[in-house]
Amino acid sequence: MSETRSALAEETVTPWTPERMLIRLGGDEALAKQLAALFIEECPQMLGRVRESLQQTDADVVRRAAHALKGSVANFVEGGAAATALELETRGRENNLTDAPHLLARLEREIAALLIDLRRFAEGA
Repeated sequence: MSETRSALAEETVTPWTPERMLIRLGGDEALAKQLAALFIEECPQMLGRVRESLQQTDADVVRRAAHALKGSVANFVEGGAAATALELETRGRENNLTDAPHLLARLEREIAALLIDLRRFAEGA
């Protein structure tokens, strides 16, 4: 993936907002809170699988772990963490993990910020 495409993933972030999520879910706030709570619970394990796969340097395992995380994150944001997870997935598919540690660090920062917002929403704050 080119540097330009990578830079775009960092810059093209549609931040998570409760309003966007509610629109996507037809205004169902209870469902939105359930999805947020589920993601909050499962995200650490999913991110851990990505981290472990990079330690194993197994490109196919990186691809699968990043793909699963991307699908979950995409329920909440466009760009940002979803785009970074896609980049990791692509690196795994291409068997090119050279810059994967950098991408993982960025993904961890993006997800940490998303989790703060989702916790506030799920707790009703």
